[in-house]
Amino acid sequence: MIKKLDGQFVVPGEKLGVVEEFMPGRGTVEVNGTVYSSQTGVAAVDSNRHIVSVKTSAGPPVVPEEGSTIIGVVEKVQEKMAIVNIVVVDGHKLQPPFTGMLHISNSSPRFERFMGDVCKPNDIIRGKVIDVSQRIPKLTTVGRDMGVIKAYCSRCGGELVLSGRILRCTLCLNVERRRLADDFGPGGNVPS
Repeated sequence: MIKKLDGQFVVPGEKLGVVEEFMPGRGTVEVNGTVYSSQTGVAAVDSNRHIVSVKTSAGPPVVPEEGSTIIGVVEKVQEKMAIVNIVVVDGHKLQPPFTGMLHISNSSPRFERFMGDVCKPNDIIRGKVIDVSQRIPKLTTVGRDMGVIKAYCSRCGGELVLSGRILRCTLCLNVERRRLADDFGPGGNVPS
């Protein structure tokens, strides 16, 4: 029983054992000699000290902060800015996504005239959060590993692949331009 319990996912009110087996630790409660989980998490058994505890699986909420690396899906592109749904912050998936803003002045190390040359709707980008003082985090895609990591054709929705220095649609052969991250394409570590 004890070995099977260690590492098991438990919910509040779930019976973990009796006080003759082990004492209640953090995240547990004892009622009439029976030890129950008092929170959702993973049961941890200290067999040397005969204590059972529950470690919560929920930590502090993950939110974009200055310096955070994000992965996002471009929702809307205007002439000078793009609205991005941030779905990953520093490797942690967000539910629901945060909204971020990428301004053209923070999109590329060289001068870009139109945001549509940097990214388009449905593209997946990697960026950094540079300012969280406003309601919407401001992003940058300046940096070798920053920019579009997966792109889709604005004409038919097919995936764009890099052949040489040209981005071409796999379906309609349309050629488009983007601000690409160095690891664009198959090695771009795009979360599913």
